[in-house]
Amino acid sequence: MPRLKCFGLAFMAVAVLTGAWTAAAQAGPPPRVMVVQSYDPEYVWCREINTGIRDALAPAGADIETLYLDAKRRPDPAAIQTAAKEALARIQAVAPLVVITVDDAAQASLAVPFLKGRPSPQVVFCGVNAPPETYGFPASNVTGVRERYHFREGFALIKKIVPQAQTAVFLGEDSESTRFVIDDLHHNAPYALEIVGAKACRTFQDWQREVAFYRPLADVFSFGPYNALVDERTGQVAPPAEVMAWTLSAIDKPTLGFADIAKEHGMLCGILESGREQGRLAGEMARHILETGEPAGSLPVRVNVEGVVLINLKTAEGLGLRIPYPLIEAAGVVLR
Repeated sequence: MPRLKCFGLAFMAVAVLTGAWTAAAQAGPPPRVMVVQSYDPEYVWCREINTGIRDALAPAGADIETLYLDAKRRPDPAAIQTAAKEALARIQAVAPLVVITVDDAAQASLAVPFLKGRPSPQVVFCGVNAPPETYGFPASNVTGVRERYHFREGFALIKKIVPQAQTAVFLGEDSESTRFVIDDLHHNAPYALEIVGAKACRTFQDWQREVAFYRPLADVFSFGPYNALVDERTGQVAPPAEVMAWTLSAIDKPTLGFADIAKEHGMLCGILESGREQGRLAGEMARHILETGEPAGSLPVRVNVEGVVLINLKTAEGLGLRIPYPLIEAAGVVLR
């Protein structure tokens, strides 16, 4: 009996050691993931997406490196192409298993010409406003997350706050992403408010002219991104905070936002896209690829569903508006 017991203990010890050796052999270096952002590290949308990606990939122990094309601050096509080629060189040097390409500029300048349809790396896109088929997505090694503005919910929200409002205009910067957003806006009409205009502006002065034109026509001003408006006087990008400060003083009307930037610049309300959700969904897909070895193209494209309700009570007070308490209670972000 003692011999059998000793034999059993010895067998268990060998099994434990063998398991440990196997786990150690399988562990190896952490899997590499490269994130290529279209914009810059200071942009709140990029920060939120990065947080979502990191949270989703944490259980996989991935080594994450992030690159930035800086397409808002340097919108010249030649500058974007140069940044994309530099990102490609880094990808080729590091050989990540998965590349996450964020927003439309990264798709057009990097994913489509250099990564799509190749054996590696696997590619997960997110923050894409264009219909994925515009880029030939999905592909054998490409899947990802389509970005959707919450137009219907947003116009319904501000109609509840300002029941007498009848018309709205939508303004944004002149970018590929904004043009796709405007296409979506028109495609999914009608809404709780009549859309009397939707414009993509190249310069701050263009923006000012559109604001002046639509002020007597629109009861509500709604906004997409405005981070890349060039000031014609200086040739530099106008600071977004200054753009919106001028706008709010010029219109004195209810405002509606659809992007994270609305939280920072005094808009009345919004149904905001969640950059963190975009990042989380993309990160979950990347993690699945890392853990299973399945090609990206085998995973269906996803669409964001969360919308963060924003209510700014200080702005409402300045406009002489009273926000119904149920709307305040339901809001994810209430600014006082």
